[in-house]
Amino acid sequence: MRDEEPHRKSARPKHQHWVPQFYLNYFATEDSRDTSKPQVWIFSKHDEDGDEKLSSVRNVCGQRYLYSPKQIDGQRTWALEGELGKVETLLAKVWPAVAHDFVDLADPSVRKALSLFLATTHYRHPEMLDAVERTHQQMVAFYEDLPKDGNGIPLVDSVEVKGKVVPFDPSGWHDYKRQGPDGHHRFFADFVRNNAGDMARHLLGMRWSVVFSETDVFVTGDKPVVLSNPERDRFGYGTRGTTLHFPLSPRRMLVLDDLHNEPANQYYSLNPANAGAFNYTTWHGSARFLITGRSVEEVLSEICAVGDRLNASE
Repeated sequence: MRDEEPHRKSARPKHQHWVPQFYLNYFATEDSRDTSKPQVWIFSKHDEDGDEKLSSVRNVCGQRYLYSPKQIDGQRTWALEGELGKVETLLAKVWPAVAHDFVDLADPSVRKALSLFLATTHYRHPEMLDAVERTHQQMVAFYEDLPKDGNGIPLVDSVEVKGKVVPFDPSGWHDYKRQGPDGHHRFFADFVRNNAGDMARHLLGMRWSVVFSETDVFVTGDKPVVLSNPERDRFGYGTRGTTLHFPLSPRRMLVLDDLHNEPANQYYSLNPANAGAFNYTTWHGSARFLITGRSVEEVLSEICAVGDRLNASE
């Protein structure tokens, strides 16, 4: 069955955003934020990208057909794009309160909606698609080195992963080995759909708090869900000691951690001296660039000051 009727095909978005436009609008410049064409400043970590640029929100964090992979018959599927659109529509309705007010962080409906949004935003990033491709290359290289039967199929029925024996069915080896960009793309879409729920459920059980400011302070980035863990080099959202930072707006920073001995669901007024530290975290977690409506020079000055202090303490 087709996802939509033929006469609605023109409504399908080809340019698909991994950071939703409704969210980015809140970080637009003050003079464009409430217009039909909001703009943001972007500043890249890569020297080859040049100086900061003023860009339409529509042109930021988007990629053609990112969530609409081609199936084996050559037709694109729009299921994931539709599901993500539903999440965005839901969150766009409540975001004015989330961005500016003091919503009840203990409210189950608020937590569920935000948890799902954070999880999908984390997994839908194109870096995940790149990781799928790298993993495929590594797996092919690994199994190609194993003994094979007369049909070129690896002679193995199980593998050990982190001390656990996992069954392995090699019957589809040749199809897996030939898997190209379209196959990777399909796997990525399935990965987002199958893993976001587990992450959302875990986030529900973390300790929530929000740091707020009376003026525009916080910036965001092209990878706004930032995980950090001072004790581990390799970690995930479920690793003990992991903290999640997510800028809700220029005046709200959501923080999730596992410090359950501390008060939960609180709002804390930002100490101006710590503004740079929060933006440094966003900068460090970004894949390529920062996004802000503030002066880029001012933001970078705050971030560099934090970096200088960290380097001096080492």
